[in-house]
Order: sequence, then structure tokens, then C-alpha cells
Amino acid sequence: MKCTAPIVLVRLAPTLLLAAAASLMGCEDAPAPKPPTRVATPSAPTPPTVAPEATAAATTSTPALASTPSDWHVSTSADDASIVEVAGFRAPKPASWVWTKPTMQFRTLQYSVAGAGDSTLAGELIVSVFLAGDGGPIDANISRWQNQFRVDGAPPTPILSNTEVGPLKIQFVELAGEYMAMGSPAPKQDFVQLAAIVQAEGRNVFFRIIGPKATVEANRADFMKMIEGIMPAD
Repeated sequence: MKCTAPIVLVRLAPTLLLAAAASLMGCEDAPAPKPPTRVATPSAPTPPTVAPEATAAATTSTPALASTPSDWHVSTSADDASIVEVAGFRAPKPASWVWTKPTMQFRTLQYSVAGAGDSTLAGELIVSVFLAGDGGPIDANISRWQNQFRVDGAPPTPILSNTEVGPLKIQFVELAGEYMAMGSPAPKQDFVQLAAIVQAEGRNVFFRIIGPKATVEANRADFMKMIEGIMPAD
């Protein structure tokens, strides 16, 4: 096979000229070169070739997470009753918490929480999802919740605490007293709201259980297990 590279004639020392001639003669037996790789400029180096199996390994080494709203599944009445899935997360919950159609704006999910065998003592689990910049500051939401309760005619002081579950920062907010629900004709006596604000990348997820004190207390441990068990959805 003949060399295809152009021959450039330059004045060389006798020794170098002989070496160049020998190199040209050796080209007759050299294997055909691989096609050149197109690069941005003639002087740019050719990028290394990545084996297909290496590319596949790199692709599968990090599991795909449901990280955008279009990927997020929201639990329905047809889904596993022991799991709540929302905003790219999933968490365990009691099957006795029954999915119901959200009754108000800004409620992404809503469940009926039974209380001590008496339907009149049922509470609600409410889940609201706000993308970054939506829903207002966290402190403003806490103040709004606070103003829905009254103790001796004044808003009570919320009980606040913080924890972390993996990379998630979570703030707990607890309020108790007379509760004036939106659209309610009269305050509801001896109510409790236990809320967990999950601060995730690009969104905040509000989990709230609201109901008569006896109902919330009976379900407090399950609420905490749900929050502590939150993880990225598959």
C-alpha cells in the first residue's frame, strides 16, 4: 500500500535525507491509517475513543431519579395504599389513611385519617408541593397556619423543630387550639396540626396532618415514620 501523505522537499543534511528516504520506503508496508477524526482546528488533538462498554457503564452507574415535575407520579386511589408518592418522593403510610380527591386549591394529595373508630373524629393528611419560588417563604406559611389557630383569643406560639433525612432538611411545625379552617362557619375546638416541611432541590413539600387532638395523637407515630422514611421515588 502506498503512502498518501504529500511529500515535501526541503534541504536536509545528508544523514537526515537518508533517514527520510528510509521512512518513505517503510511506508510501502505500513498498514492503512484510520480515517482522521474531524476536529475544530487542525492543531486540536483528537479526543480519545471511548469503548461502548465504558459508555454503558457510565450511563448506568448513576440511577435515574424522578427529578422534574413531568416525571413525578402522584398517588391515586388505585395505587398501593401503604405508600404515598409525590414530588419525586415516596414514603410509607398506614393503609387506613384513605385517598380522597383534593377539595381545595394547592392540595396535591389528600387523605382521610380515621380517629378511634368514630368518623366524626376523622382528620386529614394534606400534601402540598411548591416549586422553587412558589408558595412564598416558609416563615410566611408558618405565620398563616398560626393565624388559623386561637388560644385564649390569640394565635398560639408554634412548636418548631428540625431534622434531616439524608440530604433533605425538614422542619416540623406543631400548632394546637381552636382551629378556623378555610370555609368553616365556626372554629373547631381542641384541634392540632402537625406539619413537616420537606426542603428538597427545586421544591418544598408540605405534609400536614390536621384533626381533633385525639386523632392526631393516635396517628402521630405513623406520621413521623412517614417523614423519616421518605426517599427518592424509583
